Amino acid sequence: MSANGVIPYIDTHCHTHTRSYDDWETLGATGCAALVISAGVPNLMYLEMHEEMPDLEDARHYWGQPIRFAPLAEAKHYFKVNVAIGLNHMSGWKDWDKAIELMPELLKDPHVIGIGEIGLDPRQMQYQWPMDEQEEAVARQTQVAKDHKVPLILHTPTPPPAESGKRGGDYRQESVAPDVPMDEYKLHWLKKDLEIIDRVGLPHELLIVDHSDKTTIEWALRETEAYVGISIGSHFRVTNPQFFADVVERYGPERIIVNTDHAALLSCDIMAIPKAIREMRRRGIEEAAIQRAVFDNANECFSMGLEAG
Repeated sequence: MSANGVIPYIDTHCHTHTRSYDDWETLGATGCAALVISAGVPNLMYLEMHEEMPDLEDARHYWGQPIRFAPLAEAKHYFKVNVAIGLNHMSGWKDWDKAIELMPELLKDPHVIGIGEIGLDPRQMQYQWPMDEQEEAVARQTQVAKDHKVPLILHTPTPPPAESGKRGGDYRQESVAPDVPMDEYKLHWLKKDLEIIDRVGLPHELLIVDHSDKTTIEWALRETEAYVGISIGSHFRVTNPQFFADVVERYGPERIIVNTDHAALLSCDIMAIPKAIREMRRRGIEEAAIQRAVFDNANECFSMGLEAG
């Protein structure tokens, strides 16, 4: 067992730039070695609802704010702060093609280390994004990731809530979703995303299949060489620290990556990853396996070059 009882971890997908100073202090005090802010989600993450569809200048804003914030956060909280840029498909976008043209220049910033989160989603907030444009946007952003050899965080969509027992916090509306059973919903859209990603030719070692759950994990581990990301910090999701421990216990730590998806509008557990680490320890999972799942895999995928000690 580690002498100090803390295993460092990397949160590979969050919107923590919208959280409080005290939340950032808690992360640093409980073992966060680095995090990756997913920039480009106007509604849920910034509490902003647009009078018109977000456009090029809005994309500049949603990407620029966390990029400018990253070095300041590092100086105050003593862990590495990185940013991934993407046009999130939970919102429709005007001028999306022009926005994508800005990405190569932004990737020159040392804090910008990936593309994402992106991925086909039939349900948007406020403004619909036609599926043919979404498909082209996924392809174009994937090409940027391939050209610049940076990881791509793939958003897999949340199934629409049943009329009975609708989960709180789901503000999105139905759009062009086909009649797909709930337990096949994520896998349906994951397969469509992978058709595009594989056509572009992004190596799977640069791909994180994110927001994975029981309907996608085994398939993704078997049918792809991608990393499998599991989001455990938002009460909006059915995955939690215990679920993450279940996955590592069942499948082992190889290609498993943890993240929180912390955001402003959703109820969050700021201690989710430390809780998952403690749960895995209580189950007797080896320290090296825990470290691989919460630190090593992300460190390798994003080429962070961090030391666990």
